[in-house]
Amino acid sequence: MIARLVLVALAVVAVGVAAHSLRADHRCADAKAAAKRGEVPDAGRCGDPRDRALIALYLLQRNQRGPALEVAKGMTRATPDDYLGWLVVWRLSGDRAALARAHALNPRGTPRS
Repeated sequence: MIARLVLVALAVVAVGVAAHSLRADHRCADAKAAAKRGEVPDAGRCGDPRDRALIALYLLQRNQRGPALEVAKGMTRATPDDYLGWLVVWRLSGDRAALARAHALNPRGTPRS
């Protein structure tokens, strides 16, 4: 009987986690769609740095260089040990310190200069 109650409790928790994850995924999809339209979304809705890099790319395609750079800088604040944010900052701004940080974090995936 106790084992069944534990299984039911775990199932309830799993459903809650799945619902939360799905909601977060929808918020990120909305942010990416807004960026594709040239609107400046809240990139904080996306937890994955690759999604934030896509938002920056979409903004750049819509001639929104300043907001794209802000998204990239936000990536470096949110995940300072991920090379991708630093690489995007370098690509958008030419900041050599950002390139050096990206290279230090991922020497194989980042150009030296």
